[in-house]
Amino acid sequence: MTNATELLNPFTPLAFLSLALASQIEVSRYLFAATLGAYVWDIGLNLGNDYVLLFEHRVRFPTIVYFMSRAFTLAYIISCFVLQVAPVKNCNALAVGLDICLVLSQTTTAMLFFIRVTAVWHPSRTAYVVFLVLWLAVPSAGITAPLGIRAAHIGPTTRCTFTDIGANTEAAAIMPLINDTAVFLAINYRILAHTIVADSSMARLRVFLDGKGLSTLSQALLRSGQHFYL
Repeated sequence: MTNATELLNPFTPLAFLSLALASQIEVSRYLFAATLGAYVWDIGLNLGNDYVLLFEHRVRFPTIVYFMSRAFTLAYIISCFVLQVAPVKNCNALAVGLDICLVLSQTTTAMLFFIRVTAVWHPSRTAYVVFLVLWLAVPSAGITAPLGIRAAHIGPTTRCTFTDIGANTEAAAIMPLINDTAVFLAINYRILAHTIVADSSMARLRVFLDGKGLSTLSQALLRSGQHFYL
């Protein structure tokens, strides 16, 4: 690490890092800023629908899970942004906190899709067990993040950077992807298998791409699944 007395501007945190690492952190700052702005914008666009869901309908378990997913995801994005740009007293505590938010966000979001896929495949017990196991695997893999990721101050400054990312933490990103893919494919297969179209792969592919010939509910399931997965 460069000595503070040899730096042109020792009060610039990135000056204590290598050029490559400083560039990566700078890019990640813009990325998290854009992500936070987009997510807040999405929340604003859906305020009306969320109000109706919360106050004009009976609050059930899926509704609670939905709002928990939104809250934990927002908390995770804000925590990441704060760690990147703000002075922090305890970097490691913030890193553990944002990783916990990540696990909770992944778990609640996966629960939403577990509810969806089991509803589509009802009353299949096999589907219920398979996707329950996949859902349980999401927080099980996600716990590697708060256990394996550490952060510290950049030099003598109060800005933070990650100092240790364990190899096992890759599971926290891979397992949700596996679960999302399985849910996406299972729902689409179920919808297309019960679609009244010509019995050919091309016909079903056209339905998958444009949704024509599906009921309103099936179209909504198909489109929302595609939007989330992409």
